Amino acid sequence: MRHLLAIACVVSLHAFPVLARDVFVDNAIGDDRYDGLLDHVIDSASGPVRTLRRAMEVARYGDQIVLTRPGAVYFDSLSLTGKRHSGSANIPFTINGNGATLSGLRQVPPEGWRQTGPDLWKLTLTRKGYYRLLRDGQPLPEFRRENGGDHPFANLKVGEWTAWEGSLYLKSDEDHPPATQSITYSAEQTGLSLYQVENVRIVDLTLRDFRFDGLHAQNMCSNVKLENVNCINNGRAGLAVSGSSQIEMTGGKIQANGRFPILISNKAGVELKDVSTDGEPTLNP
Repeated sequence: MRHLLAIACVVSLHAFPVLARDVFVDNAIGDDRYDGLLDHVIDSASGPVRTLRRAMEVARYGDQIVLTRPGAVYFDSLSLTGKRHSGSANIPFTINGNGATLSGLRQVPPEGWRQTGPDLWKLTLTRKGYYRLLRDGQPLPEFRRENGGDHPFANLKVGEWTAWEGSLYLKSDEDHPPATQSITYSAEQTGLSLYQVENVRIVDLTLRDFRFDGLHAQNMCSNVKLENVNCINNGRAGLAVSGSSQIEMTGGKIQANGRFPILISNKAGVELKDVSTDGEPTLNP
């Protein structure tokens, strides 16, 4: 009889899944020592967390992560992996941005610039790959060499930059050296990474100024829905989908990304509905 009761209890526990929760993130009043289960602080343990990384540690199957500050900028990124960051068809795992922005930008330290000519400045970054430079929050134009070619410095105009042999070169007149300006660069690799997740919903969020992609759905992501998500000024692609992943995007915009608006690899697929883009998807078999 005891064994039958034990089996009945186990069956009962599995028949009623744990209720989904809201996990709140606030980069103004939050603290990663809080539990994240309230949008306001009530004591030393209860209130919103401060970082998205901590929110991902707290979150579990079917939860909703809520960014509580509409229009705020979070210099942070998200990574969803496996069943813990998945949901069911009826209760998807949700990221509710409330109009917030995730940004991959970091300030270029003044000492990072080295003058290599009368109006040419060199910046060498630790992380290689795709690059983006901004001044006062606005993207600086990139000069790209055609088909390799010789070094491009002679063709640079004031305010333009180019990549050459692992470093960035910016042309700026001597009266306004870059060390005296507010220049930022794309430091974080990807705004939102998805891997082997299912039944995920991303709502009202902007992903911008990341070194590689705004959003990258890697292998085996299914029933992922983006609603009013913007991917802007990322180094490689606004939206990258690879492996067997399938993405549905409704509303939002994909604009001013470095190489591709949308990059689709392998057997992946993307369905767009009322999305504003500045180019066609690129298929990379």
